[in-house]
Amino acid sequence: MKIQNIEDIVAFLSVADAQGFTQASRKVDIPVSILSKRVARLEDDLGVRLFQRSTRAVALTDEGKTLMPQARRLLGDIKEMEEQFSDSDELKGPIHLTMPWGLSQGPVAKILTEFRKQHSQVEVDVHFSDAYERLVEAGFDLAIRFSTLEDSTMIARRLGPNYLKMVASNAYLKEHGTPKTVKDLKEHSLLMIGIHRHRKFMKSGLSLNEIASSSSVISNNGLFLTEVAKSGGGIAIRSHWDVAESLRRKELVEVVVNDRLESGHDAYIVTPSNRYMSKRVRALMDTLVKEFPKFLKE
Repeated sequence: MKIQNIEDIVAFLSVADAQGFTQASRKVDIPVSILSKRVARLEDDLGVRLFQRSTRAVALTDEGKTLMPQARRLLGDIKEMEEQFSDSDELKGPIHLTMPWGLSQGPVAKILTEFRKQHSQVEVDVHFSDAYERLVEAGFDLAIRFSTLEDSTMIARRLGPNYLKMVASNAYLKEHGTPKTVKDLKEHSLLMIGIHRHRKFMKSGLSLNEIASSSSVISNNGLFLTEVAKSGGGIAIRSHWDVAESLRRKELVEVVVNDRLESGHDAYIVTPSNRYMSKRVRALMDTLVKEFPKFLKE
């Protein structure tokens, strides 16, 4: 087995990402016939079929699915090598970042916007998922995670603490009153995601589940709960990361009682340590570490 041309791998990834030869052709501006020849040549080189083709659809074979992360890693290493030995100080190229859905609204958007203004040749591909993606296999350069670091092959830098806040709209508090104690919360509609139900108050030892009333709302979508709180539907228990902007805009106000909820895991920016870190990835990592805490002051 001998791969003859790196362009064959580029063609394979283009078709896989676009889920079709015609779609890939439009995206990369290369004729379908050339893409088809390059993919066929790669299949000949490897001795396997990479796509199942029909008149209506193109789907990856098991061998194609296995090749994808390896191909991304190979192309990434080549690009990073080229960048490492480039004389230019201008940052350019893709950065693949993954983070939880809860951060889709909040400081990341602002930080990335400012980063792109300074480095217009950098393309940031952001993937949202609450699953813990395997970074190398999935082709990610960076990940934001709320957990302790268990994989010793990763490099992690702390972004900040992750604690819960109780927030509500002024309209809700005006109608239902402002609770002053944990026991007062039993008379209110609490809005929380399922994984927070067993989070306890530090002094009383009571959990959110124990004080939740029959009118409380449980959801697996934190952004939905924030919107319910804004509309006057109750007191939301949300990570301070998620509601920092809403508090700043005075769409919500913090509800403070005589006890505090347990903190969660700190947030980290994580990257694989077994790969050369490109200038652009390091620059974004440094920017996130520097700018994130500015949005999280109590």
